Amino acid sequence: MSQDLQTFLTLAQAIDAVAADFGQYDPQPELFRKISTLILGSDFKICILNGSERAWIRRNNDQPFELVNDTALGFYLIHVLETIKIDSASMAQICTQVFETPAIPGELEGEHGVWIENQMNDFVCNRCGNCCRNLENACVREDLQLWESLGRSDILSWVKKEQLDNGQVQYRAWIDPQTGQPADSCPFLGQHPDTDLFYCTIHAIKPLVCREYPYTKKHAKKTGCRK
Repeated sequence: MSQDLQTFLTLAQAIDAVAADFGQYDPQPELFRKISTLILGSDFKICILNGSERAWIRRNNDQPFELVNDTALGFYLIHVLETIKIDSASMAQICTQVFETPAIPGELEGEHGVWIENQMNDFVCNRCGNCCRNLENACVREDLQLWESLGRSDILSWVKKEQLDNGQVQYRAWIDPQTGQPADSCPFLGQHPDTDLFYCTIHAIKPLVCREYPYTKKHAKKTGCRK
């Protein structure tokens, strides 16, 4: 397949992308259990408890297995990925499962990683507006710099700056300036009268996360896209 139809991620970038997927959606128990066998091997098992299948992990060979819920399992898988040395072939298998699109091991400019198939090159928005009502609150510094340069205080009033424990700064978009809570829908989503067609009122300067939407078919499905 042409590299124009694929995205290359280094191993570190692939792990970050998996972590972002886990954090972006509700817990994905079926997915977590599938890739647990790839990441944890014999340190993972499924056992029946009170009539239902439950996940169990063993953190060290000299410790007993412990019961974990789906959220904890997701966090633990990312922790293990960040601490072990994983090869490109295994990472490609994980990415195929997580992103629901083919991924193969490879390298670019001497850096080992994975090539992930881009499923959305032919994506055409049908203006259903569902993505704008299933909000992503990601916002990057470049977005703020653009809005500041244009004097768009109306947009900036919906952005919250947060200081993280590690000293870094995080920006969250579409935080209601009156309540301090995330908005239920993008405040810049417009609707054509008497139709089910929606549009972005800040289309030319919308955030990077919106410009790059929907990444993959999985992401489109998770955010209600009718494509």
